[in-house]
Amino acid sequence: MHVRVFVSDLDGTLTEHDQVSPATWHMLHQARVAGFKLILCTGRILDTFAPDGLFAETFDAIVAEDGAVVYFPRSDTVLLPFGHLPAGFTERLDALQLPIERGMVLVATHVPHDVPILELLRQMGGGAVVEYNRGAVMVLPQGATKAAGLDVALRELGLSPRNVIACGDAENDRSMLQLAECGVAFANAVPTICETADLVLPLAGGAGVRGLISELIAGQLPRRRLRPERQLLLGQQLDGSPFAIDPWLLISGVLGIAGDSQSGKSWLSGLLAELLIGLGYQMLIIDPEGDYRALAGLPHTILVGAADTQLRRVGDVMTICEYAQSNLVIDLSDMPHFERIAFADRLLHELYELRIQRGRPHWILIDEIQQLCPVGEQALSALVLRLMAQGGVSIVSHRPSEVDPVLLQAVSLWGMTRLTSDEDLMAFDRLLAACPDWAIIRDKVTQLVRGQAHLLCRRVSGGEQDTIHASVTFRAGMRQVPHIRHLHKYMRTPLPRERWFYFRTPHGKNCGAAANLSEFRQMLAELPIESLRFHLENGDFERWLTDVIHDTELSRQIRKVLRHHPGSSELRLALQTAVGVRYDELANLL
Repeated sequence: MHVRVFVSDLDGTLTEHDQVSPATWHMLHQARVAGFKLILCTGRILDTFAPDGLFAETFDAIVAEDGAVVYFPRSDTVLLPFGHLPAGFTERLDALQLPIERGMVLVATHVPHDVPILELLRQMGGGAVVEYNRGAVMVLPQGATKAAGLDVALRELGLSPRNVIACGDAENDRSMLQLAECGVAFANAVPTICETADLVLPLAGGAGVRGLISELIAGQLPRRRLRPERQLLLGQQLDGSPFAIDPWLLISGVLGIAGDSQSGKSWLSGLLAELLIGLGYQMLIIDPEGDYRALAGLPHTILVGAADTQLRRVGDVMTICEYAQSNLVIDLSDMPHFERIAFADRLLHELYELRIQRGRPHWILIDEIQQLCPVGEQALSALVLRLMAQGGVSIVSHRPSEVDPVLLQAVSLWGMTRLTSDEDLMAFDRLLAACPDWAIIRDKVTQLVRGQAHLLCRRVSGGEQDTIHASVTFRAGMRQVPHIRHLHKYMRTPLPRERWFYFRTPHGKNCGAAANLSEFRQMLAELPIESLRFHLENGDFERWLTDVIHDTELSRQIRKVLRHHPGSSELRLALQTAVGVRYDELANLL
């Protein structure tokens, strides 16, 4: 399970009768031993916590004063990321003679004394925020919330909100629960927090915390409520209804994608990568064939490994992954096979250690897994299997029958595009023998068209019989970035002669040929206009760009040319512009 950072409010959550019980302290210690990072997130002032006390000893960070103060006990460092209250505020507040408590930054009182404070802030034109915690009233610098302070603590520790489970009980915990991967409320929480939380547990306070930590250590978590904005919308079911899945199926499970060449595997895996990045998960793709270069166009995503990136050392890759927290596409297509194996071996070792320390990257995709872990290969397969045990690993193959079977057995979720090879179907016959519907699914998979996939969930428990518990066919959704298979080959490298584009006139006279997209672009300036119109009206350009170049976006742009530019004088220029703009755009992705 990827949830490895335990964050908790103090009063009403960790405490019972205003104290943290010895049993709760013991359970927190057990969580640390199990490898969890612990962060306290409280409205109390920082002076509450002695530098040599139990809280400082137990927690990796203390976010105090409702997020305005962040303390790191190991380094004895205090951060005030949101500054102080507005100049003159505390002096004018003193004049009101209200019962207040002061922290390093926070000023606190209780209802109904919030009324004169709100009036004072109105007179001063704002400059501070007011948070409520049951009857308590806290005045903070602008921008300070528990979520904002927690985010600062996580970044300083090299951790991600997507690994956080956070517990709270009162109004000021709302932002913290919303930031977390999973927000938890207990039986004593106020109703609005129960409505916000992803998970509401029946026990109260410290007893609830102890029960939750016990389940986390065991790698279990009760079924949570999945927020609509956290779903992965993969496309549509065949009846047109939206099809979405829980991202935890990928982040805590193991996905396999299998299908024939050019059946849409890379499209599907690229779509998943885009969606996970959009939800804030960190992704790393090991790309032996250069099929995922276009993903470098996404925010916070870097292409490394290829000769032209000048980043070919594993140490460089891991530095970016750990400290920049960027998404990485590792292109191995320019490496000889023996270099790929050596690179992957060291990379997988270091990724395993980084995940233990940081819980990142959240999702590792290994494309063309049969190249790295074929049948009979053991060393790399053992490494991949160790990563799979952590969850958040996906493998892709157009020849699953050539993949080490131990890896296929570890897959908990299969995404299948069209699959017609007898050898590969027989591999799934053996793998899915326990599935009573496999014969029906098998027939469906052989008939899928490009853009369709079949999703099959399996529950795998060591040695037990596999159990199939979900199966659905859907149409894959639209991609944010262009997907071009082996793009660098189609743009400049000559294709086999049978795949060239041969230009001719309406009367059948040959006018030339294009061996790749670069030559196609050049020929547009030289050909007779009647040849261009002939191929355009027949849809020849669209078919070649779709079926051979695999660039559906350029094909779509070409389709628009004739409709928008019917005049002969405009037609050539419009074609040249459409192809030229797209070519330059794609060249920037390489």
